[in-house]
Amino acid sequence: MSASPVSASAPSPTRPATNTLARALDEAGFTRAQFWALVIILAGMFFDTLEQNSVGAMGSLIKSSLHIGDNELTAINTATVIGGLIGRFASGWIADRYGRRASLSVNLLVYTLGGLLSAVAFDYGTLLASRLIVGIGLGGEFTIGIAMLCEMVATRHRGTLVATLNIGSGGVGNFLSYGLFLLLLGPVAPALGGDDLVWRWTFVLLALPALVVVAYRRRLPETPRFLLSQGRVDDANHSLARLSGDSLDPRRVGSVPPVLSAADIPARRLKTSPAAVFHRSVLSRTITIGAASWMAFGAQVTLNFLMPTLLTERGYSLSDSLLYTMIMNVGSLLGACASALLAGRCGRRWVVGAAGSLGCLTAVAFALLAQETAAILVIGALFQFFTMITNTTLAVWSPELYPTAIRASGTSIVNGIGNIAGAVMPFAAIALFDRFDLAGVFGMVAVMYAALVIASRFAPETRGRTLEEVNETSAPATPADA
Repeated sequence: MSASPVSASAPSPTRPATNTLARALDEAGFTRAQFWALVIILAGMFFDTLEQNSVGAMGSLIKSSLHIGDNELTAINTATVIGGLIGRFASGWIADRYGRRASLSVNLLVYTLGGLLSAVAFDYGTLLASRLIVGIGLGGEFTIGIAMLCEMVATRHRGTLVATLNIGSGGVGNFLSYGLFLLLLGPVAPALGGDDLVWRWTFVLLALPALVVVAYRRRLPETPRFLLSQGRVDDANHSLARLSGDSLDPRRVGSVPPVLSAADIPARRLKTSPAAVFHRSVLSRTITIGAASWMAFGAQVTLNFLMPTLLTERGYSLSDSLLYTMIMNVGSLLGACASALLAGRCGRRWVVGAAGSLGCLTAVAFALLAQETAAILVIGALFQFFTMITNTTLAVWSPELYPTAIRASGTSIVNGIGNIAGAVMPFAAIALFDRFDLAGVFGMVAVMYAALVIASRFAPETRGRTLEEVNETSAPATPADA
């Protein structure tokens, strides 16, 4: 569909935003079309979680096959994280410039290429490069997905539905990933070539199904908020009609009511540029949520990546290490579910502060008490529970804090800051493990969570407020050319 003629006329930078679109989505409620959009976005995030955990789960096999040590294995994880950082920034810029749908459509194709290259890597350097490509492909999956869904749904459902994405990816994904790896690296391993080849086939099995998701993503509509921000009123009305109905199929949309008009085009307060995320009008939000993301996601990536290896080096078998990590991630699943419930009932600041404080205390308990297997499992599951509440709420919070023109870039950058922590902190964790065992690792995590709680107190509350109220109306007015 072509752009509406009003796209040629720039809105006044001083005109206040309207809530016509927010009201229309609120009146529509949660529709069947929105449900299928949620499922299609979630499917890609599931592969993101599998890939994040794959190298850690197969670490001992990769080390043996390629004759590398812990530092080289950690560098492979770091390459994936750095690739994710590149992918996040690039995807955020593409999503704000050309649309959320355009950005999301290419991520899994790049990921599939990288995954297949990982499977045929003939040495350490090749595997390192392939994991960088995988990271680039997956980098924008989560951040663009949550920004996109955030713009598609009613205000009262926004927090719960965005949190649901993390139930499927971080909750179910973390739990099932270790179950899948336990199956593939255990009973199925002989059929896949034994220890030297099973990790290669695992990379193939993770990459190929993503192509199915790519095909289904062609049905996703662009978000009406993005289209309206571009002045494409007719397209925004059509997208709104699709999301308000029972099907994502554009052919099943009947007459499109002109709910939106040129008067609803939001004022362009900031340039569509990643640099605008650091403009004075939103800088405090970027610093606050960026610091919280460093602490929260850095801790989560470090522990999910290192836990199987740390348990193996403590004397547990590979199968036991994967099984115990899977059991601990029951806490992740329950935490993601709890976060979805809390998102509709409690403020973001309160949830992050409470869960972060309890996560800090649980990390201290793990450092002091987790010596026997039972204690490792119970305290580890509790820690994962509070970790997932914290991380899921931050994922809900971050896209709510930026105007449409830079929402994808803002979400990508603050999550990318956590991505950097995921690249850096495992090295610190390994050094602390060598000297202080698991107590050193969880002591570091406890300090990170304490800093997270402090940082979270400075971001504005967003629960129950439309995206326009949070950003276009109450945020400081800033001309687009600033």
